[in-house]
Amino acid sequence: MKKIRIIALHLAFGGIEKAICSMANLFAERYEVEILSVYHMPDSPAFPLDERVKVRWLLDDIPNREEWKAALKGHDLGGIAREGIRAARILRDKKRAVIEAVESAGDGVVITTRPEDNVLLSRYGRPGALKIAQLHRDHAFEKELVRNIKKDYGGVDVFALLTPGLRDEAQEMMRGNNTHTKCVYLPNFLEHYPADPKRCPREKTVLAVGRLHEVKRFDLLIRLFHCVRPQFPDWTLRIVGEGEERQKLENTIRELDAEDYVNLTGKKDAAGVEEEMLRASVFAMTSRSEGFPFVLLEAESCGLPVVAFDVRVGPGFVVRDGVNGFLAPDMVYESFCEKLTELMGDEILRERMSAAAIRHAAEFSRERVGEMWYSLIGD
Repeated sequence: MKKIRIIALHLAFGGIEKAICSMANLFAERYEVEILSVYHMPDSPAFPLDERVKVRWLLDDIPNREEWKAALKGHDLGGIAREGIRAARILRDKKRAVIEAVESAGDGVVITTRPEDNVLLSRYGRPGALKIAQLHRDHAFEKELVRNIKKDYGGVDVFALLTPGLRDEAQEMMRGNNTHTKCVYLPNFLEHYPADPKRCPREKTVLAVGRLHEVKRFDLLIRLFHCVRPQFPDWTLRIVGEGEERQKLENTIRELDAEDYVNLTGKKDAAGVEEEMLRASVFAMTSRSEGFPFVLLEAESCGLPVVAFDVRVGPGFVVRDGVNGFLAPDMVYESFCEKLTELMGDEILRERMSAAAIRHAAEFSRERVGEMWYSLIGD
C-alpha cells in the first residue's frame, strides 16, 4: 500500500488544518497515511480524523507569541529577552524538523501545505518520492512568494493550487524557469453535507463565521450592518468564532449601542456552526484576504446566499455574482450595503439564491475531488 505523508504546521482550528484532516481522511480509504505535525497545539486535532490516520508530533514546544506579547505589555525586559530567545529556538527547531521529515521520506508521496515548507520539500525531497506542494494561503502572491515559485520549486513534482486562475498564474511564473514542476488545479472539498438544508425555519439573521482576527474585518461588518439595520429592525447579526479581536468587537457593539441586535456567540463545534447556518437567512463575509474559504462552501451547502467583498481569489471563485449571492468591490461600502439590503428585503430572491447555493456546493464533493487526487497519485 502506497504511503502518504502530509506535513502540517499544527492541527488546531483553521482552514488549512481542516483541509489537511479532510485530505488525510480521504486518502485513508486507499493508502497508508501519516500526518507529521510540527506543533502539538492544545485541543488538537481540532477536526475528526479517521482512525487509520497516524499522527506524529515533531516538536515538544509550541509557539510562544502570547508569552512574548505579555512580557512586552508588562515591560518585562527579562521576559522579553527570554521569550525572544525561545521564539528563535522554536523557529530554528521547526525548520530542522521539517527538513528531517522531508529527507526521511524516500518513497511514496510527500505533501507540504505551506510556502516555506514547499521550498524545503523542493530542496531536500528525495528522488524516490512523489513531491506535492500546496498553496493554501498567501494568495496575494507577494514578492518573496513569487520569487520562490519562480526559482525555488524546481525539485517539486506537482504544485497544487486551489483555483484554475491560481494554477495559470503559477504556470506563467515558472515559464522559462522550471520545466519540471506540473501545476494542477485541486480544490478543497466538503466532507459533510446537511441531510436536509431546508429542514429549519429561516430566521431573519445575517450570519458570519470565522476567527475573530483583523483579517476578517468583523468590526467593519458590524458597522455596515448597523447602517442597514434601520430599514430592517427585526433582523440581527450573529458572528460565530473566537479570537484576539473579541474585546475590540465588543467595544464597537457598545459604541453603536447594538447589543440588542449584534451577538458574538463564541466558538462552536461543527454541528453548532451547521445549526447556525441552517437557521440564518444570509451569510456575510468582509475578509480582506481569503484563500479557498471553506466557510463559504459550508454556508452554501446549508442553503445560505452570500454577500462578500470581491477580494483576490477566494469569494470570487465560490460566489457566482447574482446567482448564489452577491460580490461587492472590495472596500466599496455602499455596494456591500446595497447587496445586503437587496437580499434582506427580498425573500423570493433569497429562496432562489439558496437553491443555487446548494447546487453549487455539490460540485465540491469528496467523491469529485477524490477522483482528481487519485488520478494524480495513482495506486
